[in-house]
Amino acid sequence: MKISVAQIHPVVGNPAQTIDNVAELSRQAAKEGSRLIAFAECLLTGGSFDSREDLEKGAISLDALNPLLAVAAETGIHIVVGFYEQYAESIFNTAALLGPKGIIGLHRKRHLPFMIGDRFTDRPAEWTPPVFDTEIGRIGLAICYEIRFPEVVRTLALEGADIVVLPAAWPEQARLLPDIFSNVRAAENIVYFVAANRNDMDGGMQFIGMSHIIEPSGQTLIRAGQEDGIFSVDIDLGKARNKSLIRDPGVFEIHPFRDRLPETYRL
Repeated sequence: MKISVAQIHPVVGNPAQTIDNVAELSRQAAKEGSRLIAFAECLLTGGSFDSREDLEKGAISLDALNPLLAVAAETGIHIVVGFYEQYAESIFNTAALLGPKGIIGLHRKRHLPFMIGDRFTDRPAEWTPPVFDTEIGRIGLAICYEIRFPEVVRTLALEGADIVVLPAAWPEQARLLPDIFSNVRAAENIVYFVAANRNDMDGGMQFIGMSHIIEPSGQTLIRAGQEDGIFSVDIDLGKARNKSLIRDPGVFEIHPFRDRLPETYRL
């Protein structure tokens, strides 16, 4: 199965045009055989806001995703994309998983760093592990800063995620995350790890690109530089579903999930 990560930047102040660009790239990826494409954190709205008032003006509702839902229905591709979401009186940093039959699921970011629009964002009161059954496997969602919390991706893996998609907005100061953390999260949880990052400048913050897809062994399958584009690889979900590492049956076997001792852990 082919999956893709897209590295583009938003059209500042114009979510509708950004959504059209995302729709076009999603259609292109589907034409090239991809079943899933992931886009960056807050891509549709931009992420740099200096007040709650500005954030409220820039946020969008789920209805704005209709052009992307139309592409998913037309082509069969699954799309993960990030945006600031207006929901009743709240504003959430949201990642949406869209599929041929509509919105499959949402993840509203709970770990909010004191930076960009997240300074003024609401934390959702209700939360369940955002792992969703789809026709292409079980997909788990996390967002950017949440990679720093091992419990987040481990929870998704324990809920059966085959693929973890993490829309991101990583600047130069966070280079450690795409350089090291992503590979570790993939390997320690034996999942495919897909991170889509921005590659532009927003509010004086330069994002570093480096979007990537990593296999369950921790090996990087593809990693972008700073350029725009769609980056695709073929994956085998069987690698994410086998949680044992058997080098020599009966002699050299490692079972990281079976051998867990959660009763001894303090979280």
